[in-house]
Order: sequence, then C-alpha cells, then structure tokens
Amino acid sequence: MGRLALLFAVSGAAALVVETTWLRWFRLLFGATAPAASATLVAFFAGQALGAAWGARRAPHWRSPLRAYGLLELAAAAGAIAAPALLAAGDALTRAAYEPLRQQPSLLAAVRFGVALAATLPAAMAFGATLPAVGSAAVQHTARLGSRGSALYAWNTAGAATGAALAAFVLPDLFGVRAGYALGVAASLGVGVAALMLARGANAPAPPPPKRPSASSDAGWAVAGSFAALSGFAALAAQVLLVHAFAQILNQSVYAFGSVLVVVLAALAAGAGVVSRLEAGGRVPAERVLGFALAAGAVAWLLFPVVFYAASDGLSYVGTALPWPGYLLLALALVAATAGVPLFLGALVLPATFALAGRASSDGHPGTVLGRLAAANTLGAIAGALAAPWLLLPVFGLFGAFAALAALLALCALLAPGRSDAPLRAGLVAVGALAVLTLGRPLDRPPIRLEPGERLVASETTSAGLVAVVQRDDGLLIRTDNHYVLGGTAEQLHEERQGHLPLILHPAPRRAAFVGTATAITAGAATAHPLERLHLVEIVPAVSRAAASHFAAANRRVHDDPRSVVVLDDARNFLRATTERFDVVVADLFVPWRSGTGALYTREHFAAVRERLQPRGLFCQWLPLYQLDRIEFEMVARTFLDVFPETGLFRGDFYGRYPIAALVGFTGRPASAADISASAIRLGRAGESDRWVTDPLGPWSLYVGALGPLRETLGAQALNTDDRPRIQYRAARGHGGGGAAGRPGRRRGRPSALSRPVPRCRAGVPGRLLSAAGRGPLRPGSSRRDRPRAGGGRPAPSCAPLPQRARGSQRCRGLARPGPPAPNARNLRDSPVGSG
Repeated sequence: MGRLALLFAVSGAAALVVETTWLRWFRLLFGATAPAASATLVAFFAGQALGAAWGARRAPHWRSPLRAYGLLELAAAAGAIAAPALLAAGDALTRAAYEPLRQQPSLLAAVRFGVALAATLPAAMAFGATLPAVGSAAVQHTARLGSRGSALYAWNTAGAATGAALAAFVLPDLFGVRAGYALGVAASLGVGVAALMLARGANAPAPPPPKRPSASSDAGWAVAGSFAALSGFAALAAQVLLVHAFAQILNQSVYAFGSVLVVVLAALAAGAGVVSRLEAGGRVPAERVLGFALAAGAVAWLLFPVVFYAASDGLSYVGTALPWPGYLLLALALVAATAGVPLFLGALVLPATFALAGRASSDGHPGTVLGRLAAANTLGAIAGALAAPWLLLPVFGLFGAFAALAALLALCALLAPGRSDAPLRAGLVAVGALAVLTLGRPLDRPPIRLEPGERLVASETTSAGLVAVVQRDDGLLIRTDNHYVLGGTAEQLHEERQGHLPLILHPAPRRAAFVGTATAITAGAATAHPLERLHLVEIVPAVSRAAASHFAAANRRVHDDPRSVVVLDDARNFLRATTERFDVVVADLFVPWRSGTGALYTREHFAAVRERLQPRGLFCQWLPLYQLDRIEFEMVARTFLDVFPETGLFRGDFYGRYPIAALVGFTGRPASAADISASAIRLGRAGESDRWVTDPLGPWSLYVGALGPLRETLGAQALNTDDRPRIQYRAARGHGGGGAAGRPGRRRGRPSALSRPVPRCRAGVPGRLLSAAGRGPLRPGSSRRDRPRAGGGRPAPSCAPLPQRARGSQRCRGLARPGPPAPNARNLRDSPVGSG
C-alpha cells in the first residue's frame, strides 16, 4: 500500500502538470473568453468521466490490477505526447471555421469543445481510469473503501496540489511550458514503468467472477452516487466562485489564480485523509460524517462573504511590502484563512461516499465502486463548472451565489442518510443560518468598493467577472473586478490621442482594428479618419455593452457607426483566426502581470498581428511604462523588434509619473513627414482639439526615435514567447500587490527608468535609449542628417512649444522636473489600466 500510494501521489502531480498545460494551450489557441474556457474545461472533465466509467466496467476482469494500472499510466503518457499534434490539427479546423461561426458563439464553442475533447480524450480517459485500477490493487474488499480508498484518494489529490503549484508557480517560468509539460509526461511514464515492475513481483490471483448486484446494493449505490455528484458540483462551483471573489482583491496574476487551485486541492486531500483515519479507527460512522459535513459546510459557505469582506477590509486591494515570494505566500494564506474551512468540510463528502457505497455494495468489486463514484463525481464537477459562471453568478451575483450554494448543501444535509441525526443537522442548519443572516448579513455586502465621492451607476455580474460603471467628480469610468479601471471620460483627450496617433502615421488608412476597446473612447477617435471599416475587439461582452450605453457621448457612438464591426472575442484568437486584413492595428494598455493579458506581449501574438496587416500596415502597441521596469520594457521591445524590424518609439504624453509609450511597427515604407503633417492638419480642420495630433509639429514632438539602432543592446534580453512567458511571471513577481498602500497601480521594488523625469522633454525614456535612438527618422538605419522635417521645411524641434495640453499639465519645457499629477493620476493609482 505504501509504495502504491506514493506512485499514485506522483501520478496526481504528473496529471495536474499535464492538464494545467492543456488549459494554458487551450486559452492561447481558442481564447480566454468565458465560453471558450467552459468548453475546454467540460471537454477535459468529460474524458475523465468516460475513463472512470470504463474502468469501473473493466475492474472485475483485470487479472492483475497493478499491471493494468501501469499500462494505464503509460497510455496516459502516450496520449499526452500525442495531444499537441491532435490539438494542432484541431486548431487548423477551428481557424478554418472561425469566420462563418464568429457570429454564432454557441456553435463556435461547440467546435472548440469538440477539438478539446478529441485532443485530450485518450490521455484524459487513461487518467480517469487509474482510480478504479489502483483501488482494485490496493483494496481487497469493499468494506475497506472508506479507509484505504480514501487514503489513496488523499495521496493522489495531495500530489495533484503539488503538481498544480509546480505548473502555476515554477515550471513555466523556470524551464518553459513545453519543458514543464515534458517533465509531467516523463513522471507519468516513470509511474507506469514502476507499477509494472511492482506487478511482476506481486501475486496476481484470478479475478472472482462478477456478481449481479442486489437490490440493496443498487439502492446504496444510488445514494452514494448522488452525493458523490453533489461533491463534484460543490467543489467546482466553489472553485469558480472563489476565483471570482479573489479577483476582486488580488492582482489576477498566475500566482493569484494558482493560489485558489492549490488551496482547493490541498483541502480535498486533507478531507480525504481525515475520513480515512476515522474509518480506519471505526470511530465516526460515514453517514454522520456526510450529514454534518454538508450541514456545517452550508453554514460555512453562507458565512464566507462576511469573513471574506472583513479579511479584505471591505474589498480593499491586497498588497504587501514583503519581498518575493511574500505576495504568493500572502495570497495562499488569505485563501486558506477565508475559504479553508468550507472547502475542508466539502472535502469530507466524497470519501464519505466511498465508505457508504463500500458497505452497501458488499457483494461488489472495489474497483467498480470507486470507478462509478469517480464518474459521478466528475459529472457533478462538469455541472458545477457550468452552473457557477453561467447561472449562479448572473442570477444571484457573487455573494448571492455563495448563499445559493449554501442553500443547496443545506437541503442535501437534510436529505442525507442517517435518520437519527436528522434533527441535529436540521437544528445546525437553522440556527447557523439564522445567526449568519441576522448578525453577519452576508447578502448586504456591496459587490464593489466605492471610495468617497464615487457613485455606482450600473453594474453587471457576468461569467467574465464584475463590470461596473462608476461616476466620480472628474468623470465616468468602467471598472472591472473592483479595482481595474478601463479608462474614463476624465482622460478623454489623452485616450483619443492613442487612436489618432497611429492612424496619422499611416499614409492612407482604410481598415483598422482596435484591440481591447474598453470605454471605446480611443476607438471612437478613429471615426474622425477616412476609414472604410473599423473593428472593435473586446473580450468581455459586458464591457462592450457598458461602453455603448454609458459612454456613447464620449466615444462618438462608435458602436453605432455603420463602419464599425464589434468583435466579442479574445484578441489573440481573433487576430490568429480571422481572414480580415488591416492597415492599422492598435492595441490598448495591457497589464503585463495579469493572467491572460501577459500573452499579448509574446512573439507569437506580434507575429499573428503582422500576418493580418496589409503590405504597408502598421501595428501600434501602447505600453504602460509605469507598470514595467527597465528589463521588462527591454524584453517587450526586443520581442517586438524581432517581429517588426522597423519600429519607432513614441510617447503618449509628457507625464513624469505615469507615462505611456507606443511601439509602432511598420511592415513597409512608413508615411513621409509631409503625409504625417498633412494628416495632422486635416484633423485640425475637422475640429479636433488635441494640438499634439493636429499641429504639424505635434506628432514629431511625441516621436522618440527608431529602435533599430538599439538592436544589439536589446538583444541582450530574452524573447518573451508562449513557451517562455517571462513578462507574465517577472512582472507578477515585481508587482507585490501594490505595496503597503495596497494599490494595484503602483509597483514596488526598483522603479522603471522610463518613469523618471529627465531634462529636454525626454521624461520617461532611458537615457541610453535616447542617446542611441535620438530623434532619428522613422526608418531605422538612416543617418541623423536624414531626419524628417515638418511644417515648411523646418526641422522638428526636440521640444515643440505647443500650448498646454490639459488642466494640471505643464508646458513641455517644464518637464525637467516632475509636474503636478495628470488628471487621471487617481485612476492610475487605483488601477493597472488607464486607457480606454
């Protein structure tokens, strides 16, 4: 039992490394939208359920269950090896069907489900069948399923928690995604070989002939199977809800999401271990464990919003001044402290069903019983993974969803077996619920934290998170997941500049795509240009709806413009799969450490954008310099330059504290100086008021220089790729949760050289970058005497004496020292995103 349990623990770790990598690949290939995530998750669980059911049927016929287990591990490894090729083939199919299905999200989700199921089915089925095989080898009689079966499950789940931690926190950053995946596959192969070696030295008695289950056995299985399904439903629904809850207060990096998964798996392992010990000692009947776990769990989940709200000081952003890995440890501790108790109580349910089914099926086979319970549990998990984001959250809201989950558990506690304990369980549920509802009032907790002077205009809880429209004294803004501001009307002029500048730099833009539209103020600026087609790409439908309904005046009603095409999809997936071609693609400011958005700074994404550009197209990637240190900026710039050899660097503003910049990559000959100045003049005549894009000298005052001369310097930095997502991990480690102030807009540690004000209007640009790039031409490699001229043949000055931009800003000459904060400084302090 000892060696087999250890092998099963390693198997759990290997399976989670492999499965976590699958989900990462699915997100990159199919997008990070809620429908795509649900489709791929359901496909993965469906394979496991089929495998468990198949194992339950085959278990009585295995002459050597240990040998069968070894072969299943080898089959899982073989399936995992084949999965990337199967996924690539399915990806080609999805891309071919993308355009016809883009307007039918349900059909597109069905295609993605089919691809995910086909790619993972062989390995997932093998993984799912391992529990019946191990149970058949380690448990000789069903009466011992409560003790030995629960112990095996505890070891396997503890290994899974370790694998989840490795896959989320260590392997992709240290070795790369593919190398980490190879380690998981190798571990599964090693377990398979070791199990076969153990099988050679073990006696293999002939399997007993299968017995026909009795009526009492069937009834016992029905009860145990129902509660096993309930356990899976509650575990997955709680996991989804917890991810949404902690997204309100954590930084949404891979470390934050990984913390929830690790704590959930650790709680499952602990619960199974406790039931195993109780069953081995014969101290507490399984019926009593099951009933009271459900009753206490119901009260605990009802109480969770109260505990969570208090622990986060009213949904305040959680930060720490501790050095790395202080933030990771804080996130793990916070999840465990607030959700650990209800997760542990829920974790007692499934192993309790092992004992119930084992005693009820005394004439059955241990592997069959375990396999059927595992299949029921996985089917329940599928239901929970679908119900939480698509039913509970939209209907009840976040805290109401926890109350709905509690109500379901309370009802099941009253229906649990064990009539003698029923009054006690009912009393526990009634008294506990009454105390929580009257004293704690969990349903009265607001869904969003409002600062003084703020008013909630509208909010929508969706499968993608909370989307809120908030009114401040200085304007209207969109906030997602409580702390992430997606721009607002206070910075309308500056957000519009992010749309004007790249369109001015193209000689004749006709088709444009704006990636990450948020309030659509930036995209709305494009309506002032002679475009024929304008694509608005936004991953969260509720954000697009809020922009169209509450920001129509600020974004020039761009959603209703006949030239506009609204694309509600993941930007990476859209740009990889669409057949459209664009003259200009403009990418918003993306938070580098957030899980998912970090992938928008990889070489693969930049290459996909280039493939979608016309021969003389350009790609403008805006960068939040206040969120990047020097090394991170150089990684992004080096990766961008690798795809776009002709790249120019532009400022978005002259703020010394929260600067932004744009990497503009050209696929052909850039527009001439005369064309750029003419476009600026045309904008001015059309009534635009921002002199930085309407004065003939304005665009040149924003121009820093070409990155080509820095190729050798930037070459010292590594590329940021899908396989080595360095930016995502490095930025998340450097972003210690916002520091002692607890605000996500501030980075701790070494500040970026790009955010320090320096003389001669070069605030926010490293000195050596300026000395190499200078004020050179857009075309890298040219000499400085070829510098373009603007406006009547006069050389563009290093600091054009343009009028003051907006309230609170300084003239360019005054930027030799830090000036007053920008009008949106409060937005940026509160959030990692400050654009629209």
